[in-house]
Amino acid sequence: MTVEERFADNAGVRIHYLDNRPDRPCGLPVLFVPGFVDRAADYRAVLDLFGDRRLLVVDPRGRGSSDSPETGYSAADQAGDLYAVLEDNGIERFHLMTFSRGTSFGLRLAVEHPEWVATVSIGDYLPAEIRLPPEFVEQMWATRWRGRPYPELISRVALEGVQAASVAREMWDDLGRLGLPTLVARGSDGAIIDDDRERRYRDSVPGVEVITIPGSGHDLFRPSRTAYPEAVLEFIARRGPGT
Repeated sequence: MTVEERFADNAGVRIHYLDNRPDRPCGLPVLFVPGFVDRAADYRAVLDLFGDRRLLVVDPRGRGSSDSPETGYSAADQAGDLYAVLEDNGIERFHLMTFSRGTSFGLRLAVEHPEWVATVSIGDYLPAEIRLPPEFVEQMWATRWRGRPYPELISRVALEGVQAASVAREMWDDLGRLGLPTLVARGSDGAIIDDDRERRYRDSVPGVEVITIPGSGHDLFRPSRTAYPEAVLEFIARRGPGT
């Protein structure tokens, strides 16, 4: 299998993504929307794991090899980036997989176009857009993610743009109304999805499945890089037969 680096265009903004391009693809493709400062390149092992199931991993604007425009960092703008990747490949239906804040604009796309989505898998996040306070920029600029400083992971203009464009919007009811098979993965310690939020998922989304990734906190890809993706593949096979 050869992983391809590709670009889609969204109104002049080049969006980078990786595509495992299996020779004999099996079932619908999976669109993976990573976390806040993740890069598609961080998920090479996941691309290999998916085998004959096609997987596209997107670099959100301002991260990885995608462009960093001066403006345009709302959830709607970033959902548009995902649409550009789908359109670039002629994909009309897919399985959605998200992690952390990538959930905000991944679900935005699903809520606006539910007919495109076969299943939803959410990695340790709320079905929501979260308003970020002004001090968020300096706090994050001085911290690290997976051992790397933020300035290596996201452009300053993107960090400021995401904060400025952020709004508070809950999508619990929206997700419940979709009626799609939904998986939620949480960590075993220090995760965003705690027991109370797990109960709210169960109350809001009929038939939702909630799993715990052993040994992980919020970062579901540590210590195992593949536990969450393996759970997603198993969920798709079981809850989306034939897709």
